Amino acid sequence: MKSVFLFFALLLTISITANADSWIPKADYAGLPNAGAIAFSINDKGFIGTGNWLKEFWEYDPMIDSWTQKADFGGEGRVLAVGFSIGTKGYVGTGQLETYDNVNDFWEYDLLSNTWEQKANYPGGKIQEGVGFSIGNKGYIGTGYEEQTYTFSKDFWEYDPNIDTWAQKADFAGTPRGAAIGFSIDDIGYVGTGRDYTLAWKNDFWEYDP
Repeated sequence: MKSVFLFFALLLTISITANADSWIPKADYAGLPNAGAIAFSINDKGFIGTGNWLKEFWEYDPMIDSWTQKADFGGEGRVLAVGFSIGTKGYVGTGQLETYDNVNDFWEYDLLSNTWEQKANYPGGKIQEGVGFSIGNKGYIGTGYEEQTYTFSKDFWEYDPNIDTWAQKADFAGTPRGAAIGFSIDDIGYVGTGRDYTLAWKNDFWEYDP
């Protein structure tokens, strides 16, 4: 009996080891193929929307590996926008329209009602390729590129959804840039990589303490 137990324990160990550090294919994104979309998570669901000047917005449920189409993004279709979530709300703003104009409008998605509502415009300019993340009950957007004026930004702003207002914070400490990445861990934000006005790709990495 002990030998049988050891045999099955070995099989379990092999199975766990085989599945560790691996990628598993999931249901393909159900929207139109695109690039330059936004993504964020709310509770135990993931959301993808916009990209390729589209307005589509989709919810992914990892428990059943399926996609559900949600209400279209409330603004014009766009690419290279910024998205993040706070609590049960998602936020999407800035980006580039199909006319190649940059915009600074900002929208809130309510998961419970499946509706979009326009909020105060992002005051850091009409940009694409910005970064965004949330810390606690505040959202942050910064950096970015304005195509019409060929201007790269190091602006950094905090959004308070409770009063629908923006407050300017310390500029991003690296060189002005677009196409950077941003994320948060606990109460700290991180921004790095991207491209600057020389079109040089960057690999510096910075920590933001609010």
